[in-house]
Amino acid sequence: MRFVVAKRTGRRGAGLGNEILPWAKGWIASQVLDAHLVGPSWGINQRRYYRNFGTSRLDFLLEDGLLRLPHYAFTEADFRATGEVDFGSAIQSWAATQGLTNEGSYIVSVEGMWGGYAAIWTAREFLRAQLSNSRDTLKNVFQISSGLDRDKLFAAVHMRSTALGFTTPEPGENVRGKFNILVPSEWYLWVCGELQRRFGDRIQFHIFTDRPSPGFDEAVRRFNPGQLAQTGFTECSDLLLMAQADLRICSVSSYSLAANFLSDGPFVWYEPQLTSTDGRFTLWGDVRQHRPSSGRALEIVDHTFGSAATCTETCTTTSAVQGTAMNVGDPLSEPLAAMLEEKLSCRNPETNLLEYGSVPQS
Repeated sequence: MRFVVAKRTGRRGAGLGNEILPWAKGWIASQVLDAHLVGPSWGINQRRYYRNFGTSRLDFLLEDGLLRLPHYAFTEADFRATGEVDFGSAIQSWAATQGLTNEGSYIVSVEGMWGGYAAIWTAREFLRAQLSNSRDTLKNVFQISSGLDRDKLFAAVHMRSTALGFTTPEPGENVRGKFNILVPSEWYLWVCGELQRRFGDRIQFHIFTDRPSPGFDEAVRRFNPGQLAQTGFTECSDLLLMAQADLRICSVSSYSLAANFLSDGPFVWYEPQLTSTDGRFTLWGDVRQHRPSSGRALEIVDHTFGSAATCTETCTTTSAVQGTAMNVGDPLSEPLAAMLEEKLSCRNPETNLLEYGSVPQS
């Protein structure tokens, strides 16, 4: 029998945004190798995700037991050695060199966040399905989405509080290139205020958080005073709702990145966290991966922000692409505003043949 083990991140696992990458790798590998997927085990995760996914508290025993047996570990070095970007293509090439295609039984392990989102693009539907089928998700998604006005833009705001593993920067601290930092609530209020000034009552907000805080309460008061507090488990439903939004205003977290990955729309990122490399904003400093055959920079390790602007330590403006950097005091990027205006123009029911039954003749 063939097994693929998607190893959990660390002894007790990590947050959902982190675990999505090895989970997706494991699923892709299981499809390529026609193997049974095991892990990442939720039963031992300190965030108790076994409640969301309905798994056994002891599921880690199978993951750990298989890894104690002789197995093949597909590592970051193996991935890079293939020269592939797509994880499925990479593991298929590696498996051929290992002679696994001729073996009937084996265990392969995958792990880590290396390779990034470009590598696991083909696993998006799998991840959406798993999240949708988790406990309380469909109920929670309906509760929020049924209250949205379809004629308006939907902006999802993700605010982290003093969550596990997050730190509050000291006043004046340089946070460029640092991850899992808490973004000041003033930044969220500024960005939402700029959007509201531009779009008025044509935009609606929903504020997502792991734990209420004074900044969260103020954001709700200003931008969504009728927001309901949901009951039940919201980790998966929040992620799907954020992915469905027209625009995401992000925390500096892998959870926000996961929502962006599951979406095809634009998002706004905290500019002081980004660093500048060759005239481009990056999340991870100057760490990149290149396609060996072309040398072209890829969104693999650092999820590059495609800005045409040159950044300094006090940079305040960028051109809008899928990820737009913004600081307190920055005006709303015109390219981003134009993108959102285009979304609004598509909300006219008279242009929807499916719903309206007719469309203007061109």
